[in-house]
Amino acid sequence: MDDKLIIHINIAERAYPISIKRGDSKREELVRKASQSINDSIMAYKKQGFKNKDDQDYLAMTVMTFVVKMMENEEKEDVAPIINEIKKLNFSLEEAITKE
Repeated sequence: MDDKLIIHINIAERAYPISIKRGDSKREELVRKASQSINDSIMAYKKQGFKNKDDQDYLAMTVMTFVVKMMENEEKEDVAPIINEIKKLNFSLEEAITKE
């Protein structure tokens, strides 16, 4: 039995098959929400009234918007500087304890 399930989503009025693990309802829901979000963004750009634009242009603007948001979130979630500071504090505390 195949453990993959093919679901079909539509983006910019084109159908795309997406393979997910059978029974992974969270992943399926996430994929469907993502495609809806993409389509909503494309529609928002269309409503802004840009002239001489096609779906490829709207899709490119949507991708740019989403990638910028993703990169902003990655920067916010970067805990490496915090971990480095904790390591420095821990080292200082260990030095202070061993001196006593």
